[in-house]
Amino acid sequence: MKRNPTTYLLTIFALLLVNTTLAQDLSLKITSLKKSEQSVIEKIEYQKKHNDSVSIINEVNRISNYLKNIGYFTNTIDSIKKEKSNYSVYISLKNKITQAILNTSHITDLTLSNIEIIDKKISISINELETSLSNISMNLEKQGKSFSKVRLKDVVIKKNILYADLNIYQSKKRIINKIIIKGYEDFPKSYLKNYFNIKPNTVFNQKKIKQISDYSKNLDFIEEIKSPEVLFTKDSTLIYMYLKKLQNNSFDGIVNFASKEDGGVLFNGNLDLKLNNILNTGEKFELFWNRIGNEREEFTLSSETPYIFNSKFTPFVSLSIYKQDSTFLNTKFDSKLSYNINSKIKIAATYNSESSDNLEESINNNVATFNNNFFGLQFSYNIPKNDYFFNNKFSLEINPTFGTRKHNNTNTNQFKIEASTSYIWDINRRNSFFVKNVSGHLNSTTYLDNEIFRIGGSNSLRGFNEQSIFTNSYSYFNLELRHLNSNTSYFYSITDYGILKDNKLLGLGLGYRFKKNNSIFNLNTVIGNSLNDSFKLKNPQLNVNWKTFF
Repeated sequence: MKRNPTTYLLTIFALLLVNTTLAQDLSLKITSLKKSEQSVIEKIEYQKKHNDSVSIINEVNRISNYLKNIGYFTNTIDSIKKEKSNYSVYISLKNKITQAILNTSHITDLTLSNIEIIDKKISISINELETSLSNISMNLEKQGKSFSKVRLKDVVIKKNILYADLNIYQSKKRIINKIIIKGYEDFPKSYLKNYFNIKPNTVFNQKKIKQISDYSKNLDFIEEIKSPEVLFTKDSTLIYMYLKKLQNNSFDGIVNFASKEDGGVLFNGNLDLKLNNILNTGEKFELFWNRIGNEREEFTLSSETPYIFNSKFTPFVSLSIYKQDSTFLNTKFDSKLSYNINSKIKIAATYNSESSDNLEESINNNVATFNNNFFGLQFSYNIPKNDYFFNNKFSLEINPTFGTRKHNNTNTNQFKIEASTSYIWDINRRNSFFVKNVSGHLNSTTYLDNEIFRIGGSNSLRGFNEQSIFTNSYSYFNLELRHLNSNTSYFYSITDYGILKDNKLLGLGLGYRFKKNNSIFNLNTVIGNSLNDSFKLKNPQLNVNWKTFF
């Protein structure tokens, strides 16, 4: 008499319901009455402890399906034994099928990749049968034929070979006809084409829907309310995106006043204003000002407009003015035209020019009036972490440039390269390790102090004064061991190590960063030392950063 596996599963269900209570610890053992079959079953990993009967039924059903996938198509459940909370299920494997031969003669439109067809027949190992059928379904789904069905009909088993007709029903190809934004109707439409890559006649498939959702999470000026939904009609496919506009503008600043010796007023402090997507085009605008007494003053104005003229190109321009006490004044213009290869990779053509005026020509120093021009390329690759602090999981940026400096009617060819990379390694749910490297090198026959790199401060080598280190070549590491207190706060250690041409620098400290309401606070204290000198614990720097979002 032929046993029906479904009947036995129902029997198991009835047995387990008897004297079974919620959260009871039940034990499952799967075996066979035949010793020759026990060795096969013993190699199968399965869950042996269960809390309820439903869990046991699902596990037995899973094992039965697994046995079919490896060739035991006619496996059955012979018997069930129960002793208190211990259940033993005896399975009979029957004959193992080793090969499948599929007939494709009745299929007119057959496009199967990586499958060999001889005389309109497919011969494959039984272990590859399920994977092959799944690959056929996936290929059809990628083509936009999401409702296609792949089945085996007229299955016949002779000895250890399965014979069947491969039946493929190909549904109508679906394309995305329209995107409808709910919640943020003013979402910039240029992003649909150039960021999400949704163009006329874009093929619809589940991978595309998941991609839309993933890409949404990477934009810092929107929040995905819920996953995209699809509406199928007879003639069209509509995608609904549910988005919320985020107030991602930020302000960070403090200004104080001091009296000059001549009775005038001296402004000190810093302002950092960032406006993002206020025009609903995804644009960015930044104004930065910083002044430390009469030592140095910096002013920067920058703007970026994504996907100009509904293209994949994004222009960026920046103007900065830097004054070093009464020594020199630099004016720099930066520009680049970026092309988005995808949501993570950008390439750009760059151009920048800088002019510098020597304010103290009577003093004998290595400062001189000059101007330069540089052309270059930039490559950037970013993987967002999608956390509350807008961190990147991985970031890489390289910018080599070639240019000419004009000084005293003499032109000097120069080469400059700047690169930065960072990575966050998640040790576990609460602890992570952050590492960042920033390097720069200027190659020239001669160097002026007012043209070389300026590093140091809270955004580079912590523990040292802002832009107080002048060098034509550098490389520094920022290392942080982070402990997450909650989703919105973490403690971190600081180890900054800088390598200069003739010096090595080390900064050590601790910090705490947290988000509260619409503000992010960053507090840290760092001690900076030159490794050429003995390490001193004097003059630690306390940095307080308070950024408000609006």
